[in-house]
Amino acid sequence: MTQPHTHPDARTDEPEPPHVLKDQADREPIRLTEYWPYQITVLADRIARLTAAIVKREAGLNLSQWRVLAAIAEAPGRTAAEVVTVTPMDKGIVSRATKALLEAGLVVRRASQADGRVSHLYLTGKGMGVYDHLRDAVEAVPIAANRMMDSGEQDAFCSLVRRLANSVPDGER
Repeated sequence: MTQPHTHPDARTDEPEPPHVLKDQADREPIRLTEYWPYQITVLADRIARLTAAIVKREAGLNLSQWRVLAAIAEAPGRTAAEVVTVTPMDKGIVSRATKALLEAGLVVRRASQADGRVSHLYLTGKGMGVYDHLRDAVEAVPIAANRMMDSGEQDAFCSLVRRLANSVPDGER
């Protein structure tokens, strides 16, 4: 039986790598521990997962529902389109979250006096109670991180993150 012919430098213990362009092979890989966009994504993911666990445990809501609830509490009378603008969610997710909050009796919808095609969202008394309860629990999320920074650093960090967010175009909307 004849052996297949292999190149003398070929490694037999690893699969053949996919075709890589020469200039890509010579480039340094992104060092994720030093790449701030990745690190912000990791931080945001940890915060979102912790917040989601809290709102699920404390009120049976998902993260999207909490974000809609918080957006309405921040500015009662917001429209669904305004909620989309202030949250990192698309209109389909906001619509489903709003529907669930309406069905749970946490939010009410009122038609606009100026334009009947537009409706404004408000928390009910029950919704305000849930929001107040969750607010205390959710505000505890960044406490450990806040201990690393004094109040001036926290303000500067928030300002910098806001400036960064405003400088990066949103490719989805």
